[in-house]
Amino acid sequence: MARIAVVVAATLCAISIRNATAAVANEYAREESRAGNTQVLKQRLSDVAASFPGRVGVFVRNVETGAESGVNADDQFPMASTYKVAIMVQVFREAEAGHLSLSQRVTLGPGDRRLGSGLFPYMDTGLNPTIHDLILLMITVSDNEATDLLLKMVGAKNVTALLKQLGIDGMRVDRSTEEIIGSYLEAADPKFRGVSGAELAAHPERFPALTAEATEKADKAIVEDPRDHASPRAMAELLTKIVKNQAASEKSCADMLGIMQAQQLRTRIQRYLENIPTATKNGTIGYATNDVGVVYLGKQHVVLSIYTLKGSSAVSTEQAEERIGRLARVAYDYFEDLNAGK
Repeated sequence: MARIAVVVAATLCAISIRNATAAVANEYAREESRAGNTQVLKQRLSDVAASFPGRVGVFVRNVETGAESGVNADDQFPMASTYKVAIMVQVFREAEAGHLSLSQRVTLGPGDRRLGSGLFPYMDTGLNPTIHDLILLMITVSDNEATDLLLKMVGAKNVTALLKQLGIDGMRVDRSTEEIIGSYLEAADPKFRGVSGAELAAHPERFPALTAEATEKADKAIVEDPRDHASPRAMAELLTKIVKNQAASEKSCADMLGIMQAQQLRTRIQRYLENIPTATKNGTIGYATNDVGVVYLGKQHVVLSIYTLKGSSAVSTEQAEERIGRLARVAYDYFEDLNAGK
């Protein structure tokens, strides 16, 4: 009996210690939430970022609580196709102003063909999608042809001016995808100078394949060129304004998030967030592998802006995507734990 009593006492003591530890942890979580102290989150993000063979910039914000943290959050990174979020906002604003209609149809011709991502290059010319269709394809499959048609309508300078108007510093939109890819190819080999995106798409066999050395040169050129760059914080500000219906009308912002929820590339932010609702836009060019968007945590919105630059061509896109997935999971778990501790 004495032995049983000792076991019972030890068990009760262990339970008491465990409950006390949990209470302390919950109180710490509440204190973090109250004080906006996100040092734990910053450390976790920093640990994941430091394990990547290259440079990582990340900014995370809980829109409802205002808690935020980041790593290299104000550094500049090539946006690649994440810049299409800003273009989308401008198109919706132009529609609200009556300068265009989202139901307006656009005829696609041979001269609109573009290299890179998208579905239009695989379709017959002569299609007549609506402007809303173009936005959908620009975001969900990162269609470059759709992007350039939309940017031609609204103007890159106007997109950057809108960002300034919204109070967003550290982000600029300068060029079409045709111009960005053209600059990349020209940096790799001067023979590409002056060649249109349509010509490249129609006759790729006419142009030389890039050597590893030429590709490395082009990869570095994209990083060094300040055009079409953003900081993780700046992109997070834009996403926050979409969530808070400040980037455009409530209806337009809801439509934008709905389009982003239909994202087809789900190997980055969504990588370790299976069955968790998200609204995202990815981007890839050269050393840059990026993903930005919103993760839904109950009634809360967690904005994520993650940019990576490979340290060399030896680093794979898969490695970058895996780190993006881990960073997204770290942010989600942090805010989920905070909510559980309240």
